[in-house]
Amino acid sequence: MSTMSEHGFWKWGVLSLALMGCGGVMGSEAEDEALLTLEGTLQSTTSFELGSSDRIRAALLWDTWPKVVVDCMVQRRYPEGFIKCLRLSPKSSFHHPGVDVRVNGRFPNTFSMPLNRLPEPGALIGEEGSWLGMAYVMAYVDGNGNGKLDRVSNEATSSHDIVVGFQEGFSGEQTESSFIMYREGALHPVFHINFPNCPEIPQGYSVVTLRYTETSEACFVKTRKVDLNIALEANQSFQQLACEEPNYLGLMDMARASTMGPPPPSSTQRCGSFTHPVPRSEQVLYVNPHPERFCTTANTVVYTLRDFWDGAWDDRASPPSWWPCPVTAP
Repeated sequence: MSTMSEHGFWKWGVLSLALMGCGGVMGSEAEDEALLTLEGTLQSTTSFELGSSDRIRAALLWDTWPKVVVDCMVQRRYPEGFIKCLRLSPKSSFHHPGVDVRVNGRFPNTFSMPLNRLPEPGALIGEEGSWLGMAYVMAYVDGNGNGKLDRVSNEATSSHDIVVGFQEGFSGEQTESSFIMYREGALHPVFHINFPNCPEIPQGYSVVTLRYTETSEACFVKTRKVDLNIALEANQSFQQLACEEPNYLGLMDMARASTMGPPPPSSTQRCGSFTHPVPRSEQVLYVNPHPERFCTTANTVVYTLRDFWDGAWDDRASPPSWWPCPVTAP
């Protein structure tokens, strides 16, 4: 079955636009006509305990990348995957500009999110005459009550705000997922590269919905008012969205295990699969030398037995004696 795992590069963005909750309104947008309205409910899993419900807020999470990464995608420089394009730019070049907008007073049980203003330029990819933006809805607990999502540094040991939910369609084997889009000018080629079965989106805001079956993928474009539910879950991946460092898998630091020696005993370690850019899953060792820090993904180093990116070395035939993970034959 085709699922969102095949579109995983859209899932985690590097920009968050914080939204006011409980009827709050920022700036002059209150009287403006909504360009797009997102409506839905918060749907908690059976194991999720929702505390401080009066401090639950919604946010837009935007995907954006440095120009060198966008150019790589457009030129299809690496047919094997988007992850290699990400690595053309250092992690420090992935920025997080933001702007406050509003959510109306039906929050937190249900929400209505009227988008009344245009995205900030930092939320878009492209150039004058061809801009494209892509975003998702998430939920977070506003721990310090200041009405916005406060990102924390990679060295922080805690976070005031905790991301607790993401719009439905981006986990497990769900067969429908939606993307909030913004277009200005000529349609940027990144759109059809990543949504080849979709019709051309209109100017301004719209929502693209992909629906998967066993044998096909259908695409629908909606405007004006769209229903999008948020699934609440005690999920560490959600929580990492409060960190400054993007948590793209391809941006993790990678190290040649045979030159590193065994990880320090104080670190957290786990064997896990690594599928990009290799065509099949391969075991690597995820090491976090700073388990006391909140941003676990940003502080994780991937120990490997071979060079996935350039093929310069391959130690699978003679792994270090301390290597704890299964080894894939060369």
